[in-house]
Amino acid sequence: MKKRILAGLLAALLMAVCVLAIPAPAASAEEPETEETVVEEQETEEAPQPTLPPVSAEKPTVPVITDPLPDVDIHSWEFMLCNSYNSRGWLTCQRGNLEGIGIDERIREAAATLMADARAAGYTIFMARAYLNTEWLENMYLTTFWVSRDDPIVTARKAQAPGVSEHQTGLAIDFTDNFGYAATYEFGFDDPEIFDSELFAWLMEHCADYGFVFRYPAEKAPWYGTPCTHAHFRYVGVEAAKFMTEHDLCLEEFISLYDPDAVYIPDNGRLA
Repeated sequence: MKKRILAGLLAALLMAVCVLAIPAPAASAEEPETEETVVEEQETEEAPQPTLPPVSAEKPTVPVITDPLPDVDIHSWEFMLCNSYNSRGWLTCQRGNLEGIGIDERIREAAATLMADARAAGYTIFMARAYLNTEWLENMYLTTFWVSRDDPIVTARKAQAPGVSEHQTGLAIDFTDNFGYAATYEFGFDDPEIFDSELFAWLMEHCADYGFVFRYPAEKAPWYGTPCTHAHFRYVGVEAAKFMTEHDLCLEEFISLYDPDAVYIPDNGRLA
């Protein structure tokens, strides 16, 4: 009896092994694709990506403007050039004050009128910062270098050494509609959210009427090489500001229209 039971169990085991070893039938060529297969194909199919232009290290060329140029002196104080390629060294300005912030006295009235008119039009506006003295800039530059152990080029992307920051001229103002940024001297200050604000739209439409221009358009970076802040506006005088706005010129381009040799740009590489 025991032998029969053992033989029966052995036969059942062999039959199970044979069943498992039989390959599954191949899917028919006419069998429709399952929903899972279709979904997988949709996920792996990629949309064509736009081809981005390569970053060029070539020096930008002076734009061709056929309209008469404004009758201005590019060597006047309004056109003082400070950027990563053109250092002014240990620079000081004619120090004035507006709403508790240092500013070049010669632009105080224009800046005060701009802010008053913006507020009258219903906008909130503050100066985040304007004039920064040489000692402050030097301290921040050295602190950035030693704390981060960066080389000078990397440090220059994060902090501007004395001589290459427009804030040292007292002619540049970082505007903001955020009270938390008012009169701030926070190192590395930037307010990218201002790009989407109603204040920024108003400034872009009206700032030239007060002699200011938006200083750092991203597409103009090869001209100035300076790390940019979104809220940064620069005084150049009403006539020049309107001409620059109308012809989509940055300050370096404008100066180059009068004297191409007045703006230095390195042949290879840039900080921007």
